[in-house]
Amino acid sequence: METIQIRLTEEQIEVLQSLVSSGIYPSKSEAVRDAVRKYIRAYETGIQENIETAQKQVETEIVKVIEEERKEYQKVKGTIDFYPEEKAMRDLLFSSLRNTAKKFNFKEIETPAFETLELLTAKSGEEIKAQIFTLEKRSTEQLGLRFDFTVPAARMFVQKQKELPKPVKWFVIDKAWRYEAPQKGRLREFYQFSCELLGSDKPEADAEVIRMAIELYKSMGLTEKDFYVRLNNRKLLVSLLSNIPQEKINSVLRVVDKVEKLSEKEFSDELKQLSLNEKQIKNIQNITLLKGKPSEIIQKISLESEATKTAVDEMTKIIDGLDGYEDFITLDLSLVRGQDYYTGTVFEFFDREEKYRAIGGGGRYDNLIELFKGEPCPATGFGIGLVPTMLLLEEKGLMPKLELRPDYYVAYFPNVKKEALELVKKLRKNNIVETDLMQRKFGKQMEYANSIKAKKLIVIGENEVKERNIKIKDMNTGIETEKKWNEVQ
Repeated sequence: METIQIRLTEEQIEVLQSLVSSGIYPSKSEAVRDAVRKYIRAYETGIQENIETAQKQVETEIVKVIEEERKEYQKVKGTIDFYPEEKAMRDLLFSSLRNTAKKFNFKEIETPAFETLELLTAKSGEEIKAQIFTLEKRSTEQLGLRFDFTVPAARMFVQKQKELPKPVKWFVIDKAWRYEAPQKGRLREFYQFSCELLGSDKPEADAEVIRMAIELYKSMGLTEKDFYVRLNNRKLLVSLLSNIPQEKINSVLRVVDKVEKLSEKEFSDELKQLSLNEKQIKNIQNITLLKGKPSEIIQKISLESEATKTAVDEMTKIIDGLDGYEDFITLDLSLVRGQDYYTGTVFEFFDREEKYRAIGGGGRYDNLIELFKGEPCPATGFGIGLVPTMLLLEEKGLMPKLELRPDYYVAYFPNVKKEALELVKKLRKNNIVETDLMQRKFGKQMEYANSIKAKKLIVIGENEVKERNIKIKDMNTGIETEKKWNEVQ
């Protein structure tokens, strides 16, 4: 036996493998079978010119396969298709979130998918601005897809600010979009749960939204063994940096925000680049190490300034408002979160093993409403990333399992179609009912009823119509029961 070598590029091999993975071919060799056959015929003739021609034909055929593969319509990278069962599971999850939010008297709102670019960029950092999906400019309008819900919710609030009773408690579950590199737990189009509490500057409001966030995760089956909350206060952190020049505070906070991604030396080096001395750097390093049980960390904070005393008092009141949730809370003074938004309390949710990026987060943003031309108004809230959260639920085996099974399948013979459809109409008042739409033979109807896992089967023939009796077969047990036609409902 002789071996014939056919050289393929890496790209060609990858495409062949994708065809195998998709089930189009059982193996890579089968994927180019027709082209290879031409090569073999040429080789058997022993004519070198034919061999070279066939070799080129093989390569040409593979290129055609690649081009055809590219022509197939694929979903856009960073998006998810939800097939019926997947959508049903997602909707069940969303229903649980809605029910929990409503127990806290939060009301659901809905906002447009797109807003003006002026609004979307009014309080956004450069990273967010670069991630906005912008729409083609028409006339003088410049529009973009929303990247979160706090901005459009703030706009809605401003429009009716004076007439709304305070505090306003809103939530939304919907899609948002960010143009960024897709990766596990991070998509370009994603679902988010967002909560906004507007009108209260009290620590009770911060405690309320954190309590609700914890209960939302619990409603999905997660416990303190699965996730936790990292909590901090921007005012507290800044008060502890009193030996840092005011003009350098924001730069220092940006470095602190990266502390977990840097080695100790890298962290120190970045602070040195801000012209800080060793004492200042050591102080910052010590602050970032303050994390743990809230009551214990509070005791370790030195109350040297009035600003620190005020911030600690605020934090203590929030922690008191989280009584009963201590097992979920870690006070972490290294937590910074978005400087473009937050003015006080900040918090983030993580899985205990920290396999994923933050699965949620939020905080206080007391300046945002005024920025959007509203009257000064305190506000706090959070968002839950439902993509990483669902990954965590899948890992824990907590995603709801659903089978979309009809309650009844009504099979019938052609001569009693009218009567069968009358029964279908009657049953559909209280049940999910399927019947034949393909003019299938009776045996094929039975096969289809099994394939869709119908819970019960009713067969309508001449005898059933004449005697007005119907046999109902339980497809799980095989047990048949008989009912009068008018008793079926």
